[in-house]
Amino acid sequence: MKMASDIPLSFVDKSPLALKPLKAADPEKIYQHRARRLAQLAQDSPLADYLKLCQILVSTQQKLAATEMGPAPKIDPEVPYPLSLSQTQTAQDWLKALQALLTKLVSQVPTHLVPVLQELQQQSPTQLLEWGTQLRQGEFSAVPAQYSLFIWAGLSLYWSHWAPMVIARMDVNKVKQSSLCPVCGSHPVASMIVDEPREGLRYLHCSLCESEWHYVRAHCTCCEQSREMSIWSFDDHKAAVRIESCEACKGYTKMLFTNRLPLLDAAADDIASMGLDAELNAKGYGATTVNPLLLAHEA
Repeated sequence: MKMASDIPLSFVDKSPLALKPLKAADPEKIYQHRARRLAQLAQDSPLADYLKLCQILVSTQQKLAATEMGPAPKIDPEVPYPLSLSQTQTAQDWLKALQALLTKLVSQVPTHLVPVLQELQQQSPTQLLEWGTQLRQGEFSAVPAQYSLFIWAGLSLYWSHWAPMVIARMDVNKVKQSSLCPVCGSHPVASMIVDEPREGLRYLHCSLCESEWHYVRAHCTCCEQSREMSIWSFDDHKAAVRIESCEACKGYTKMLFTNRLPLLDAAADDIASMGLDAELNAKGYGATTVNPLLLAHEA
């Protein structure tokens, strides 16, 4: 039996039904869709205030998505994860994206958050770079909790801008399935079940650069095994939001069936379905994903 990492991503041909191993993001469209979905979810949610804050943040990302992001990062498209932290250690231009984001947000966020943004604006580049590195390494507790959401938003604004350029230079025939984004090496937010180019394909959605990559269904997106997988939902087996859990590693990931409900967004609907997380956590499972709008601190 093959492990998921042994299965090539690429089945490249010119057929309209050909599987696309990597899908480049259109950040402006993604942020627009996410902001719209957050607004919908906030209308009837106990988390309305937080969802509205996230909507403001994402709408601001959308407005900045098409702006100049400085010189293109120097990358080697032949190495694994060409936009990963190890390959872009010296990249500092994302700080400009962060500062532009903070400048626009100060006049939009609730008043109690204004001092938080102003404090973040006053941090030294060295400190901001360190926090950015720690977030990308998954060391969430090393970064002050009040800053994490905004720093990640700046990182994502920059990395999602350059990811399409990197994908265009990558040889996708050499890319194998990975639990991490083949472009930047970050964790996924969730699994997206789509109807194009073929019904029922699964793509993992990157938490940082917003790229999506194909991943064979019924394989754990963490440990890659396929023998003991379970599906959970609140409603029925055809629910638009479900969880896939693994008995081997006790990890799980959300599955969002956009082929059933096109309005679904990886980050927004992951927050909206936190009740499922609570149920799985109580049973001893842990999420193997990262939500850019909900950076949980390590215990």
